[in-house]
Amino acid sequence: MNLLPKSSSEFSQQDYWDKFFKTRGKKAFEWYGAYNQLYSVLHKYINPRDNILVGGCGNSTLSADLYNAGFTSMTNVDISETVIEQMIKQYGTTHPKMKFVAMDLLQMSLDAETFTCFLDKGTLDALMSDTDQESRDRAEKMFKEIDRVLKVGGRYICISLLQEHILHCLTSYFHNLGWMIRICRCEEAESQEDPTDLKQKKNSSSSRFPFPVFTVVCTKFKKMERMAPLLEFCPDEKNIERLSSVDQLNERVRSVQHFATLCHQISHDEKASQDVFIELMDPKSSKKTPKYTLFIVDRQCKSNQKFAAFVVPQGRETDWLFGSNEGQRQLADNAKFQRLLVIHLGRDHQFSSLDCVQTELAGIVSSLQPQGLPPNTQIPFLSLGAQVNQRKEVHRGVSDSTGEYVVEEVEEEDDGKPIILRRLIFLSNPNVIQSEARMKNGKVDLKYLACQHHLVMVEELRQNIDCQNPGLKNILVLGLGGGALCTYLHQTYPQFKVDGVEIDSTMLDLARKYFGFKPSENLRPHIADGLSFVRDVAASESSERYDCVMLDVDCKDRSLGISCPPPTFLEPIFIQSVKQCLNPHGIFFMNLVCRDEARRNSVTEMLRESFTSVQVKKIKGEINEIITCHVSTPTPSKSNSGRKSSKK
Repeated sequence: MNLLPKSSSEFSQQDYWDKFFKTRGKKAFEWYGAYNQLYSVLHKYINPRDNILVGGCGNSTLSADLYNAGFTSMTNVDISETVIEQMIKQYGTTHPKMKFVAMDLLQMSLDAETFTCFLDKGTLDALMSDTDQESRDRAEKMFKEIDRVLKVGGRYICISLLQEHILHCLTSYFHNLGWMIRICRCEEAESQEDPTDLKQKKNSSSSRFPFPVFTVVCTKFKKMERMAPLLEFCPDEKNIERLSSVDQLNERVRSVQHFATLCHQISHDEKASQDVFIELMDPKSSKKTPKYTLFIVDRQCKSNQKFAAFVVPQGRETDWLFGSNEGQRQLADNAKFQRLLVIHLGRDHQFSSLDCVQTELAGIVSSLQPQGLPPNTQIPFLSLGAQVNQRKEVHRGVSDSTGEYVVEEVEEEDDGKPIILRRLIFLSNPNVIQSEARMKNGKVDLKYLACQHHLVMVEELRQNIDCQNPGLKNILVLGLGGGALCTYLHQTYPQFKVDGVEIDSTMLDLARKYFGFKPSENLRPHIADGLSFVRDVAASESSERYDCVMLDVDCKDRSLGISCPPPTFLEPIFIQSVKQCLNPHGIFFMNLVCRDEARRNSVTEMLRESFTSVQVKKIKGEINEIITCHVSTPTPSKSNSGRKSSKK
């Protein structure tokens, strides 16, 4: 039995609705929720003393339910004479004060300024079934009639899906009239089967409407010059946001719609959730960065534990376990939930406690639960301990080379004891720590090396000194950053000459001011392009050769699939220049961060063409690999590379 139109344009035709209600009979047809799903918003904006005009009443039970709740002064209008006859027959005796009139809403024969409330549940959506000018003309005719029959102070209450063309038409029309507009989301009305989906399975585990439902409350005021009408958006019952323009209001609605669509797709299609992350902005904040970033991780194997959220403490989002796809999948496996929502906290925002985070995100997290869970399922929020940690911004700036950066301090634990770590973060790649130092008594602890890949480099260097190159006396570090590696080498081997090359003078300033970098005769910074510096040393017969070269340069172009080093540092001609910079027993370390296995293998093969020995050491829990290259064959030694880092 076909109860729905063959084309959307039929929604606005009287013949269609007459046929519709004759076919459907007495069975009520509820667009966007019944009374028990809408009563909270209706009772908030309609008063029992109101004289109510219900436009496009259909055979909905909403008017009768409102009447039973004490809203007895009510006139119901519909274009279909068939349904009006049905409603009079059904309610004429039991609801004597309620009127039913067959009438075209676009040209009503009602006196001006008679009503204090015009209630529209789905009627505007039916009138504007298309995006063409004809649909807009119909809507504006109805708006004009609403303006005519409502008293000043009266309210047009419209329950709608607010498709793009409907939203723009409605808000622009009544804003230009000088009316106050408030748009509220009605989540209760979304907890129902889609009335237009006749093929929906009766045993479907999901009963949530796939699109957000809104209540638009337009309050009639006399238009006043130089006074902008109020515009408000209510994402839920507890919050009201005042906006400065219709465009802002429309954008709030669109963001809710886009999020709801994504949630519906994720809930009904496991493939849709793969590698999905959602950034949530705080509309009340002046910050332009996300307050929360949500990563959806679905496990392939089935589990009795279906869904949980994991809040990553501030400062820990850079950890491999929380910041990489592979790490997040491992976290989900460890937690043994079917779907795990990994939540990062934005560095530009304040979070007082884990409970506050849970309260603010509860509704959003619930909307991302997998299909099959009951609507009121209690979703566990997990974390590391009971605190979200605190993040303190020390300095923020912009560099021509790296863009915007921040120096910040975060709280962590080391062997159960609280410590403070100072970090340099490039905001173009916020999940990667560029430099890190431990603070001790308010000062940088120069004997602490935080980065795991730096520790591996230093350990490999120590073994090389002990077994093959005891006469090592100078080291070249390409990529000074915050100076942590150069400073640590200088503290550990004060007799060595350590040269640090950095293309960005801003980084040297930051290293000196915030990371304890103090140049000396044996610790020398060079502001230069690392490529040119190496090439010049290799080409010069008078330049002193190095016993060790360490390459740790960040790649700014994230689209290349490699984070360190930049591709120009992987060209064979540059590698040859590095080799020419080294002494006969020299050693070359490269920090390689690349997710592409084929590319990693090609880098290793290229290095083997230039060096007699190439060894690759993977770092557990990180993407980094340290490649150690020897100019000459190294002396075999018992590896001691299993030494643990002091960083947890």
